[in-house]
Amino acid sequence: MYKKLLYILLCLPIILTTGCWDSRDINEKCIVISLGVDRVDSLIEFSGEIVKLTKTKESEEQAKSSGVYTLLSYGRTFEEARVNYNSNNPYPTFLGATRVTVFGENYAKEGIEPYVNRIDSLYDYRKTLLPVVSREPPKEIFEIETNKDIAIGFLIDDILTHLKETDASICPNIGDLLSVIAFGQEGFLIPYIGKELNDIKYIGLCVFKDSKLVDIIDIKDTKPILYLLGNNPKIIEVIPNPLNDENKYSFSVKIDKRTINTSYINNNIVIDVNLDLDAELRYQYYIKKLDDKMLKDLENQLTVKITDSIQEMIARAQKKFECDIFTFGQIFKSQHLEEYNKINWEDAFLTAAINVNVKTEIINKNLKSADKKEDNN
Repeated sequence: MYKKLLYILLCLPIILTTGCWDSRDINEKCIVISLGVDRVDSLIEFSGEIVKLTKTKESEEQAKSSGVYTLLSYGRTFEEARVNYNSNNPYPTFLGATRVTVFGENYAKEGIEPYVNRIDSLYDYRKTLLPVVSREPPKEIFEIETNKDIAIGFLIDDILTHLKETDASICPNIGDLLSVIAFGQEGFLIPYIGKELNDIKYIGLCVFKDSKLVDIIDIKDTKPILYLLGNNPKIIEVIPNPLNDENKYSFSVKIDKRTINTSYINNNIVIDVNLDLDAELRYQYYIKKLDDKMLKDLENQLTVKITDSIQEMIARAQKKFECDIFTFGQIFKSQHLEEYNKINWEDAFLTAAINVNVKTEIINKNLKSADKKEDNN
């Protein structure tokens, strides 16, 4: 025992003083902060942005004011494109700082699963990096000279992070996509961006079935998605006065309670979506006194409007997208495992009876009196 203890004590200083045998200074690596993947004819196109800490005359000429320069390579496969990139790059590539992966529409329609699996298999990629689809080719996105004086990859990451933190969009990371793909019987959504006025803008959500882009939901039509999938969204709804169309009421609506119950009766799937919503009146276009009858009418109008929009989106998913983008399959599986294993959820979802039950309550009923000419903020 003493000999073993002595041996450990002698080896410990050696272990603690030993460095990494393959270490390399950070300024001798090309740090990738964003990466784009697209299909150009028969070739895979890699594009993106690199921060290289060791400046050369060439890199200074190529670098943007934001301190990055773009990468571009082509190949018939991922591996060939990577080899072509490495062939003219003076330093090893470091992928651990990559913030976003931008998929072009051409590649997204072909299917992003191969590249998602590639990210999963490469140890230096973070599984928390954010995927996004761009209306324009990624190469063109990374060439934008934005007036925000920030790398495009950082700008996209900041936009997506803000959307995610405020529940203004559905922003899964690569790890989330891997889980959905592994589940195997559901679709998923990825943010959609575009170039507008030489800048980047969030413009909607991309619908994926079997990991392939099948449709796009415009930003103005994404509210029903947030009611069904958002954690704690605050959604702005505008209701016109039925007696005076010029006067409108702006409400901030949030989810008080959401439950989704499923049943399987006589080989038929029934899904009940129950939403209890709290609505706060932000302001009126023209300040008028609101009595209890008018408040109740506004509650009913909000309920009808929100219910109709959710039902329309569900019908769109069943008839147009032909895939479950609402994670109903996972809920049904957790509630009816035995029945789930006997059916094909992809087909069953298309004919499932989905009921939407919405209850809306205006919670700031003690409104300021309009007679005092005070604004309801």
